[in-house]
Amino acid sequence: MAETLFDDTARAARRKRAIRREPRPFLAERIVDEWLERLRPVSRRFERVFVTGVPAALHDALAGLGDEVRFAGSIDALASEEEASLDLILVMGELDSRDELPLLLRVIASRLAAGGLLAGAIPGGQSLPALRLALHSADREGGGAFAARSHPRIEPGALATLLGDAGLKDAVVDIDRLTVRYRSLERLIADLRDHAATNVLLARPRRGLGKAGLDAARLCFSEAGDGAVTAERIDLLHFAAWARPASKRP
Repeated sequence: MAETLFDDTARAARRKRAIRREPRPFLAERIVDEWLERLRPVSRRFERVFVTGVPAALHDALAGLGDEVRFAGSIDALASEEEASLDLILVMGELDSRDELPLLLRVIASRLAAGGLLAGAIPGGQSLPALRLALHSADREGGGAFAARSHPRIEPGALATLLGDAGLKDAVVDIDRLTVRYRSLERLIADLRDHAATNVLLARPRRGLGKAGLDAARLCFSEAGDGAVTAERIDLLHFAAWARPASKRP
């Protein structure tokens, strides 16, 4: 059995808290706009649509995608859907912090009707290099042992392979690379909380950085910039893949 890396309870709690903090996180708005743009040329009519991870304030923008559009807070709600019953599944976030991702993708693929479409967006690639460097600096200040403060990100090629292994075809993964400029480390962390994107590793430290560690992290983050702002990189991996006909599924 594979090692459990992520804290499911913490993930669910942070997603709920994020909605209370910021009903329209800027990355969520960007993803929804991108989905609408990418789906516009698709000629297939979507009857039953399942959307997960999208804040309630953005539901109206997606409500016209199909005859029946169901919104859920977590991909786990797919368990109540019949196999081969959905024409379109849209997934925002979450997949980058789930254990047993290959198995989960196979479950998602099984809910798509023949010729159905899975599309979504997750942070991946080389996201948040300035933050990761700042946290390493804090750990060095605290004694040299690196704590489990962030998890490895999924690379585009690896995600495309996982989609194919799940039984989907014509997988496409591309990067929407953003540069966001921050005046402070605290503002970046606040944005991550708004997006439910803070650490949910089981092995994460349960205590804060401490004054010396926090000071070291702030200094490192500031020195990565120009003295006024620090540019942080976020890679959004947009992915799409199609369900095979029933006779050709694994």
